Amino acid sequence: MSRIRKVLICGLGGLGCICATQILNSKKAELKILVDESRYEKYKVQETYFNNKPYKFEITLPQDSSYKADLIIIATKYDGLNFAIEGIKNFITENTIIISLLNGISSEEMIAQRYGYKNIILSFYIGHSCIRNDRQIMQDGNYCLMLGTRDSNKDNLKELAKFFDETGIKYNIPPNFQDEYWKKFMINVGINQLSAVTGLTLKEIKKDNSLVNKLKSLMKEVEQIAEKQGLYNSKEIYKAAENFLLREIEDAKPSMLQDIESQRKTEVDIFAGTVIKLGKKYGIRTPENNKIYNEIKELEKNAK
Repeated sequence: MSRIRKVLICGLGGLGCICATQILNSKKAELKILVDESRYEKYKVQETYFNNKPYKFEITLPQDSSYKADLIIIATKYDGLNFAIEGIKNFITENTIIISLLNGISSEEMIAQRYGYKNIILSFYIGHSCIRNDRQIMQDGNYCLMLGTRDSNKDNLKELAKFFDETGIKYNIPPNFQDEYWKKFMINVGINQLSAVTGLTLKEIKKDNSLVNKLKSLMKEVEQIAEKQGLYNSKEIYKAAENFLLREIEDAKPSMLQDIESQRKTEVDIFAGTVIKLGKKYGIRTPENNKIYNEIKELEKNAK
């Protein structure tokens, strides 16, 4: 039996809901959802519908100091990460496990700058997109949380695996976590961003050779950065990412396209923004990501 009996989730979008509903249905742990004051009254009275089933979650604010979490799941968008990092401080003990389900490769580093790496489990989501319309969220059950760790917190990884087994949250612990981590980043930098600026799904993009070449160019810039970061098999990781998008998966409507359509802020800063930043650090030109960054920022001007 896992020692995790109190959970705090920050972020109640698609990924937050997957975890929250599984935990609530399993009755294996006490659960609270952390929100800011602007969302508190809305979330307190409004039900969340996940796959057409209504859920009422217990909501809390950052100033609550009476609830100490064994596990904190950060599942915000990138623009909510700074709030999450500061907002969880009253809920943390020296043994609290923290995982971030944000896309990209930078959120764990940002969390560690505040709390250290000791209790952070590396993670990312793979699976079909969640379809969100305000507090109505749909997800078809095809997903997996990929988990990894540094040597210092393998015991925490075992505890988290036990808890996910108890609650039914789907996960995998790949032996080559860093490879999978960067593959997911390449895929997101490619299809998420290209879909956002074109308004097209993956299936539609694959019909246009010029767009396929742009997709490859976006990911190739990540390949060069990955090599500078110490991944000497970066070319193989790129090939795996390309194969996944062009051969293994038939279609997808990425989350960034959904954000643009719903006039929400996107995660371009953790995709192209990160590529541009690391490109400058290593002296690597990133023209495709520079261009698409500006295009998405222009589209975001209409965001609510």
